[in-house]
Amino acid sequence: MSVSSRALQLYEYRVVSLTDGAFTSSLNDYARDGWELVQVVPDIGVVPEKREGGGLPMPALGGKIGAAASKLKDLDSSNEPVPGSITTTFLWVLRRPFDEEDLG
Repeated sequence: MSVSSRALQLYEYRVVSLTDGAFTSSLNDYARDGWELVQVVPDIGVVPEKREGGGLPMPALGGKIGAAASKLKDLDSSNEPVPGSITTTFLWVLRRPFDEEDLG
């Protein structure tokens, strides 16, 4: 078969960001739907500076309740990335052939 007599295969592409720990099951689900993994690419970003304020004003809490609320806030923010730091997630590029019916 010559190059000129072959039909050009067209593909549909999808780019997804998969949840940590669910890579295998997610990729298997996509494969069952006819998708194949083409490439994994990094999506690199910089954590923006945290802006104070902008939320709803809250009354100050005193005593033990205020101390507990302050500790909870500190615990919650301890998992946040440091402003200005670089974060990387991965984007998974998938493709599957177009069906002739999809083309028209």
